[in-house]
Amino acid sequence: MARDTATDPDFRSVVDILHAHAAAHGGNVAMRQKDYGIWQEKTWADVLAIAEAFAAALIADGVGQGGHVGILSENRQEWVLAQFGTAAAGAVTVGMYPTSPAAEIDHLINASDTEVLVIEDQEQFDKVVELQSAGRVPRLRKLIIIDPRGTRGETLLGLESFADMLARGQGLVASQRNELDSRRAAIAPMDTAMMVFTSGSTGLPKAAEISFLNLHFAAVTSREIFPEFGPGTNILSYLPLCHIAEQNITVINALAGRMVINFGESLRTIALDLRDVAPEIFFGVPRIWEKMQAGIGVQAHTAGAVRRPLALAALAFGQKFGKKPRTDWSAGERAKFRLFDLLVYRGIKSYLGLGKVRVAITAAAPISPDLLAFFRGMGVNLREAWGMSETTGAATMQLDWGASAGRVGPALGDTKLKIADDGELLIAGGGVFKGYYKNEKATAETISDGWLHTGDVAEMAADGSISIIDRKKDIMINAAGKNLSPSLIENVMKASPYIKECVVIADQRPYVTALVQLDMDTVRLWAESKGISYTTFRSLAENPEIQALIDREVEKQNAQLARVEQIKKVHLLRKELDHDDGEVTATMKVRRASVAKAYAAEIEALYA
Repeated sequence: MARDTATDPDFRSVVDILHAHAAAHGGNVAMRQKDYGIWQEKTWADVLAIAEAFAAALIADGVGQGGHVGILSENRQEWVLAQFGTAAAGAVTVGMYPTSPAAEIDHLINASDTEVLVIEDQEQFDKVVELQSAGRVPRLRKLIIIDPRGTRGETLLGLESFADMLARGQGLVASQRNELDSRRAAIAPMDTAMMVFTSGSTGLPKAAEISFLNLHFAAVTSREIFPEFGPGTNILSYLPLCHIAEQNITVINALAGRMVINFGESLRTIALDLRDVAPEIFFGVPRIWEKMQAGIGVQAHTAGAVRRPLALAALAFGQKFGKKPRTDWSAGERAKFRLFDLLVYRGIKSYLGLGKVRVAITAAAPISPDLLAFFRGMGVNLREAWGMSETTGAATMQLDWGASAGRVGPALGDTKLKIADDGELLIAGGGVFKGYYKNEKATAETISDGWLHTGDVAEMAADGSISIIDRKKDIMINAAGKNLSPSLIENVMKASPYIKECVVIADQRPYVTALVQLDMDTVRLWAESKGISYTTFRSLAENPEIQALIDREVEKQNAQLARVEQIKKVHLLRKELDHDDGEVTATMKVRRASVAKAYAAEIEALYA
């Protein structure tokens, strides 16, 4: 079957790229995974061999070209190996969040028509057992488990270990060589490569279809963003691979530049793994940067009598001058930075594992300007990016050290931007997805006349860079008719090290209030330093001194807001917002409607 390359004569599928790397650089390291404290390596030749074995086994199991293979697992090398193997079989990878409860997995499997499912361990197996016993997954016919401990003797849906499947596939590769080559050649640019589920913050998650051409454009864009990062560049992969941002930073980057993907042992060991890997490119969602900042602050305040004043002075300098473009720094300011860098910043960055980072990226949620300034002032080139599943990841990114007028920078690659009359950001270009699987209505509402309607309200600066104001559906109008951006207010509040989550209430209300979730890590340390006893999250949140602390923090952060935006009253949540309770999505985005319903009485009390 001839390949349609009319849209881009240089098109190569991810399978083509993998073959090219294995042929020309087969002995070079492609990925590492830490097992029991030891980093194990795989070369590009190893990765191709495993991918083809996985593909051969899928074909033998009846997965056709365009078949759907789900992956329900934490971040680990088997995730990417299964993804490459699925692509080598000409099939579609469907990523699913391992934190999702069984009821949500039910939707993900059925909404994507998944027929084969790769699961990580017994925890995920138990979810499938629950669904299968209730007859909820009729299309699912095969299970592959990465870590089979606790499932010995189980035969549900032909359960087979990942290792056994690869061993079986290795014995089939030679006999299926023609079929593997035929499927690789048959991959067309507009074939679906993977499905990425939207967050589902306002309804059930939708399966966004990402084409092989979308991935090609993302790879080309990657080389434009990171031209100075060559083969062998280390990347730490630790965030969910079913999210398009992690796919961008690890899988697409690795393929485009022959970089090395490093997989840590778990999210719990991220701090140690980060120091081990010392990556040159590092991606963190805002919550990661918030936790780092909070940890630095705690260490600075608890340092010895000699080191504390120096550390606090260095952090105060960084916070102030991180807001200022580096090109505007005076000679004296540059000299002071070099001194603080030598005495303080280098040690902090080395401890965090950021000592070799040349480009750091934040995306997936809005981030506080103060947080950006904090890290930039300390010498971390933290750049905010913006994108969505429907744009195959990053569509815009700030220039080095945030040197762009718009908060999330100019467009990347061939991406085109424009602002609609109602302020909505519209996007066109090679990264725009195919549409939502089996949902023509939602697709037609999202892509119109060649433009993707993002649902984000944005402003464009004179230099062509943009700032995201808020989700169009989230803009609130208070009782006086004033438009308010809840995200702006919430991000200002979350710049406090003691506030983990803030949910603003303002729509049709006389003033702004909020539900606030304390940051357990930093608040407990503060409580212990004051001799305050507690036993649980609830007991800490109900303590009058803690409530007074949060009130002071809200008052402090209010100073950065216009009077109409300032929070007048808060209710301190007695528990953390939970995915299982439907209060946040798998990516920890707040489901505002669900939270408002669950805390209706508390909200009304704020206006009593």
